[in-house]
Amino acid sequence: MKDTDRIYQLFAEANPAPADAAPVTKRPDADAILREERKPTMLTKEPRTIEATPQPPRLRRWRGPAVALAAFAGAAVFGVVVWLTMFDAESDVADPGDTTLPPTTVTTTTTVPVVPGAVTVPDLSGRTLAEARQLLEEAGLEVVALPEDIDLAVVVAQEPAAGIEVEEGSVVTVDLQIIPTCNPPDPVAPGAGEVIISVFFDCGNDTTLPSAGIGVPRIVPDPGTDPITRLEVILRSLLAGPTDDERAVGVVSAFDASTADALNSVSLADGHLVVDFSDAIIVNNMGTSTGMIQFNAELHRNVFRQAEVDSVEFHLNGDCGAWSALFESDGCRSISRADWEANLAEWDQQRNQ
Repeated sequence: MKDTDRIYQLFAEANPAPADAAPVTKRPDADAILREERKPTMLTKEPRTIEATPQPPRLRRWRGPAVALAAFAGAAVFGVVVWLTMFDAESDVADPGDTTLPPTTVTTTTTVPVVPGAVTVPDLSGRTLAEARQLLEEAGLEVVALPEDIDLAVVVAQEPAAGIEVEEGSVVTVDLQIIPTCNPPDPVAPGAGEVIISVFFDCGNDTTLPSAGIGVPRIVPDPGTDPITRLEVILRSLLAGPTDDERAVGVVSAFDASTADALNSVSLADGHLVVDFSDAIIVNNMGTSTGMIQFNAELHRNVFRQAEVDSVEFHLNGDCGAWSALFESDGCRSISRADWEANLAEWDQQRNQ
């Protein structure tokens, strides 16, 4: 519809014709009205002035992209708010300008298992075996001594070591070292019918080369003036070996309790001594060259201490050849006092070199 036609329609509606009026077919001069050449006749009152309200410009509606953009913007705003909240909370803990992280304290707890009935192994170093045994007994422990169970020997090593926790009743093994003072305690005074004799053993741990030995006192029944009886007493005391107290101060010997009853008989005629032994005389170290020398030296040094003996011959169960076979030799061998003294001199010379 043209603008002129619209004006015409408005004009007709504002100025209706009377019911008895003849129909008018002439169209009002709407164009003149538009040109404001004359005032419109349909207005009977002062025209009302309506102020126009400015309307915002109409934008095109982009629904999909707009929704996505709004969601992204909302998420961004939410993230900024959260970050500002966290930053504000952190500002209460540390200075934002300080880049050093606050120290962290870590507390650790170590749980030490408790062993029921556990005891601490005492330090036994430098103590005698007798002292070590007493300490271990007080702690509820047992002891095994190596190489020999000698009360006066000194402990040089132990296993388990000192300070280790073990169960009560455990065994502690100790290594012993004999202090070679070779000064055994004096025996008590002999009683009625007893005398003191001397048995000669070696002194010290280094027994590669035999010596004349040291005399160890023994209280024995009085043998009287009979040299054979005296020789029997001396040999039996020798075959019994040193006592524990004597070994504790460094007295050494190839003989011990296992050879104490090895003597069968003794005979002496014209200075020649014959000594017969049983198989009990055989000891473990006779098979070595050093053991063989020491073994024979102990026998010779004791029999030649007796002035009545000029030579000696040893037998095994009445057979001198069996004795020689023990030392991988043949026939019967007789050793004189001169041979014995020559051997001593040679050993002393080698020892002093």
